[in-house]
Amino acid sequence: MSDEQLSDHFAITRTIQLIARAYDLKQHDVLLPLAFEPDAKQHYYFLGRFVDFSMPGGIALVKQYHDRCYATQHVVSPPVIDFDGELARTTSAVHAIHVQVCHNGKRQSWTLGGYYHDVLARHGNGWRIRERVAKATHESGEFLQDVRLYPTLPSYEETL
Repeated sequence: MSDEQLSDHFAITRTIQLIARAYDLKQHDVLLPLAFEPDAKQHYYFLGRFVDFSMPGGIALVKQYHDRCYATQHVVSPPVIDFDGELARTTSAVHAIHVQVCHNGKRQSWTLGGYYHDVLARHGNGWRIRERVAKATHESGEFLQDVRLYPTLPSYEETL
């Protein structure tokens, strides 16, 4: 692997990890525009359910999901990368835990596992995702709509 490919590999991996950080730190508005092209396509398949998180409206939509979570943890494997000129195609395994708090204070979790399939394009300031297809292969629990909202990152030391 050339020095340039190694540098690109690290930059692409950082872009993919930046999305997980945006989700988990509830910094959607700040970090997601750094990882995605302005009109990027994002198609998520959750075991029979399809959600279109395409940009630019995708940021607000994914935030609506994560606002219903006390905490999330998106663990993303290092990607397998295939370079094609100024594009890169990647596949990364993902395991995502979503902790929600019901109105009675009970916590419940929705866990997903699957893969991110990304197409990234080289830009002057780094690599950005042009297209993401997320496919869940398994899930545990369910995502609830009527729960306490956490639009900002809570202090995990607080008592619920």
